[in-house]
Amino acid sequence: MGRKYLLRESKSVAPDIEQLMDWLAPKVRLENPHSIREYLLRFTELLDLIPQAVDAAKRHFPKAQLVMDVYRDPEITDCYLVLYIRLKHYDDSVMERLEKAEAEFLDQLVNKAGWIQLTTDFREPEGKDAL
Repeated sequence: MGRKYLLRESKSVAPDIEQLMDWLAPKVRLENPHSIREYLLRFTELLDLIPQAVDAAKRHFPKAQLVMDVYRDPEITDCYLVLYIRLKHYDDSVMERLEKAEAEFLDQLVNKAGWIQLTTDFREPEGKDAL
């Protein structure tokens, strides 16, 4: 996915967002694609980072269903992208593996506007792409 997104300041990033959404579609269940697109339009710096987050999650959880959504905090006006790991069976290693996967991209979020959180909601995979 490269750094081309950062070079398109004066042009529309909509085609780049669509390219990313197309890349995500077979790998990640997109819960609210419209909300994800809107978030990415506001925080274009995340475009290059999302594939890294997805790849890290896939490496550490090869049998997981990945689900992306925009989390909206009900108490304050804050929202961020969330990438949920959903497994058929949860064990004691899940939280440690989550931390290791997140560590692969967390440092790159520090100076960026926007956020992507790798976590689990401890739900089982669901939908037509469930494992």
